[in-house]
Amino acid sequence: MISLSPRETSLAGLAFGHRVMKPGLVIVVRGELGAGKTHFIKGIAASVEIDDRWITSPTYALANEYECMLNGEPFTLYHLDCYRFEKPEELLELGVEDYLYPANAVTIIEWPERIEELIPPTALDVEILIIGENDREIILPGKGRKL
Repeated sequence: MISLSPRETSLAGLAFGHRVMKPGLVIVVRGELGAGKTHFIKGIAASVEIDDRWITSPTYALANEYECMLNGEPFTLYHLDCYRFEKPEELLELGVEDYLYPANAVTIIEWPERIEELIPPTALDVEILIIGENDREIILPGKGRKL
């Protein structure tokens, strides 16, 4: 899928979120700096009625938690940014490994490459490629990817 603007990237995240959101899900979003990972995640969050103004990349906080509703039930969206990790063990030292196996929640991970060995095999894998100044290719799970 091709996105021609940050708004389209958010709308792609919204459509993706409507399609896949369910408790216990882990989503990894890959892409270089400036690819639009946070815009895509804002769209996913909007699919469970979280105001996108609250969604920020948790680079310094490492994890943000958002309470919302999914199918009329209380639900939590975890948003992890692993950019600052140099090795997977750092995530374990912080005691946030529970985010990798959420029960009544969904976890979205930016920079999953930093903790690759810890990512559950059932995680959905999204990749965003920069193909122009505002143009992005969004590779969603499907053919050759987990879904």
